[in-house]
Amino acid sequence: MAILLGFIISLAGCSWLSLGLLNIFDPQAQIRIKNFDYTDDYKNIVTFDVFTINQVEFIGSGFELEYYRGNTKLNSLESSIGVNYYVAPSSAPGVEGTSTKITDLCLYSSGVLDYVKSNSAFNEITCDLYIVGTDGAGHDLKVKVASGLAALGVDNKAPIANISYKPTSGDCPLTVFFDGSTSEDGGDGLGIAKFEWYLPEISSSIISTDISFSHTFSCALVTDSEEVITVSLTVTDYYGNEGSAAESVTITNPDATSSGECTG
Repeated sequence: MAILLGFIISLAGCSWLSLGLLNIFDPQAQIRIKNFDYTDDYKNIVTFDVFTINQVEFIGSGFELEYYRGNTKLNSLESSIGVNYYVAPSSAPGVEGTSTKITDLCLYSSGVLDYVKSNSAFNEITCDLYIVGTDGAGHDLKVKVASGLAALGVDNKAPIANISYKPTSGDCPLTVFFDGSTSEDGGDGLGIAKFEWYLPEISSSIISTDISFSHTFSCALVTDSEEVITVSLTVTDYYGNEGSAAESVTITNPDATSSGECTG
């Protein structure tokens, strides 16, 4: 028995026994990856090579992504990517087989973007990547090949806030429509996750979190014949980068008397 075990170990190598002795009699494809890299500047699309190190082929049916916020698994965000591919068996146990290239695999889904936006989870979501499929011996396999990846990648570029509004001036009560839809993500193009509008002369709180909104300026605000009101917009992208802009609205009150007016 000792001689037999010695033969098995020398033939297969210790890594081939990683699934236990049962794998000797009912072998499963042992999947590995190499050349893992990002194909975009923001590191949210990956490419890599898949190969086996034993004489069992693998018929891939796709990939699965499991997401985490810190150590908490976000089960509702788990996503599957269906794609068929084939990984050839190696020529001998413990030998690297011919690899199959996987390209342009995106690490996030629309559900991840919605979660980040709704929960302000900027730069907090990571993911584990699994290969799924069936090997030549009929085993259904799910193999983790990477963990702790930044699901949305990396982006340090600030977005650009743009404010359009009309009318820009007028008599009170004056209703002004503000629009931030032309704001731009200065980085990877995922878009703007959050809009925050402020009217500091009126309130210290956020007036609106919508892309656009209307506000009516009352005459009670215009104690003199004219009042200039500042409106500011802060936009936040999916990575937590911020950009701001400010504009002003001139509001006149024909019924108000200027405090410095001379009378004859």
